[in-house]
Amino acid sequence: MVGRLVSSPRGATYYWIEKNADAQAPWIIFTHGLCANHRLFDKQLPFFRLNYHVLLWDLPMHGRSRPYHAFTYAHAAEELKQITDREHIKQAILVGHGIGGYVCQEFASRWPEMVQAFVGVSAMPFGVALYPEFDQKELKKVPRTVKRLPERMLQTGLARKRTQTLYGYQNALHMFEQMSKKEMVQAFAAAYGDRFTHKAVVQFRCPVMLAIGAMDYTGKIAEYCRIWSEKQGYPMTVIPDASHNANTDNADVFNDTVSKFLRRSLRKNKA
Repeated sequence: MVGRLVSSPRGATYYWIEKNADAQAPWIIFTHGLCANHRLFDKQLPFFRLNYHVLLWDLPMHGRSRPYHAFTYAHAAEELKQITDREHIKQAILVGHGIGGYVCQEFASRWPEMVQAFVGVSAMPFGVALYPEFDQKELKKVPRTVKRLPERMLQTGLARKRTQTLYGYQNALHMFEQMSKKEMVQAFAAAYGDRFTHKAVVQFRCPVMLAIGAMDYTGKIAEYCRIWSEKQGYPMTVIPDASHNANTDNADVFNDTVSKFLRRSLRKNKA
């Protein structure tokens, strides 16, 4: 893959691209979740590069995109727009895991004409009305809980909680170990602090698929994924033998499911 970066007054954002031999192939952009980095999609790259141009990136405050100041989902979407402009990407499929789903929603709300399809993986929706006041308060407490944990316990505990398989655990732990406790706490505070800034539910103009691991017991993510599916009419796929990081726990089923959804969606778009 070719590694590049874009810069803003807030910091540098790193990304990697691998182009398909077919210049007309669609672009697919993978956005990782909290305290992870682009290596979350190691099992997706070999599969999707066969039929797509692939773009992976490290969210601001994550991976190589550190240090970064004043993280918000709006700022992250602006960094992604700067990347797509530089690479002359007119349209793309967005795949967002965890908080990466918020970044994709923000991007789609600003530049809807650029989004061919959206796949939310263990992602939750924007929209204050969807969350009872009690849940909003509980979510805001999460960064304080994270701050109380020793660094090693935080890293290993998150890796265990988000995965079901040995590969998934090792992949998650490797990413978490690249961040200090201070950096992880800062990332949690920024991500959860900006969670309810975008108050409206995003109305996608493109096909949407939601995916959740059958054993994703991370907070109320599975519950709100179902609510999102029911309220907006988006199909939701449950990935068997998988937890929060469903794309690493059961990559074969995940890749096949997403691939079939995208083939159907792109055919409809052409029609």
